[in-house]
Amino acid sequence: MAQNYKELGINKMVAGFFRNNDKLGYVLLPVAAIFVWAFSLILPPFHQVSGLKTSFIYSVFLNNSSVNLFLGLNLLFSIANGYLISFVCTKHEISDKQNLLPGFFFILFTGLLNLSGAFHPIIPASTIVLLALFRLFSIYREEMSLSEVFDASFLLSLAVLFYAPFIVFVSVPFIAMLILKPFKLREWLLSLLGILTPLIIASALLFMGNRDYMYYWQIIQESIVPIHAFSFGKGTFLIHTAAVLCFFLSIIYMLGRSNSQKIKTQKVKYVLLWMFILGFLSIFVMAEAQFFMGALVLIQLSIFIGDYIGGTKKNGLREFLTLLLLVAYVCSNLQAVGYL
Repeated sequence: MAQNYKELGINKMVAGFFRNNDKLGYVLLPVAAIFVWAFSLILPPFHQVSGLKTSFIYSVFLNNSSVNLFLGLNLLFSIANGYLISFVCTKHEISDKQNLLPGFFFILFTGLLNLSGAFHPIIPASTIVLLALFRLFSIYREEMSLSEVFDASFLLSLAVLFYAPFIVFVSVPFIAMLILKPFKLREWLLSLLGILTPLIIASALLFMGNRDYMYYWQIIQESIVPIHAFSFGKGTFLIHTAAVLCFFLSIIYMLGRSNSQKIKTQKVKYVLLWMFILGFLSIFVMAEAQFFMGALVLIQLSIFIGDYIGGTKKNGLREFLTLLLLVAYVCSNLQAVGYL
């Protein structure tokens, strides 16, 4: 009896609450987002308006907004993204149906962006990318997926207007179509049209507003610089080390289970792996210096790590890795602002 209680305690320490057979995890996701948000309130950079110039939407519509508005949007989008990434993972069978750890880790990792200001444009852009992935993964084994391909391409292009470095992901629909289904010329042409449509609409609106109708392209160009080396700033060592370790283990876990998973699950993960490669390579050409170097792989990291930690049968290892990421997150943030 005592042994059973001990095992139950280990199982429910942290990760176990987001990987269970009841609905408690769905309640705890917004609680986790609130805790991350509240923790960020003690960080001075979180009370500032982001001075980043990598967002067309920011520069045109939100450049005079208040800090309080950004703080509120930060919390709302964090909660929404936590639910959304978990929904995408369960709906497309990327992870177990009761595994909400991808959502929890996405909330945690995006909290690292709070050192850039009250509301980083990558947060709403990630929401749009998640919606695009939901539509894109639906094309698997479909005879014709014209609406899904157009919607996904449209959304990925729209995400670029929210956060210019996401331009690296406009090739994802074509990669997904190569992996998930046979070649169909109509779908490829429609995907190209979906990518161009938001840009054409943005140009039309700028033209009617008597502004440079290619202004968004200027922002995209300014967000990309020639290949350069990057350096780790103060407080970055712990969180990067923990994230790299967990991601490495998750890739080993994915490859080790490749023969026991559904074909769709395998192929979707390969699409995500290609997205990770594109996001990782962008580190060397991004003009923006991020506290967390993997800003463009937050979605992919959260899914792979959440799937691995949620799927492992070793309760002690699952809780240890979750606590490791939590401790690294807290200590890295405190070191970055000089509190440690």
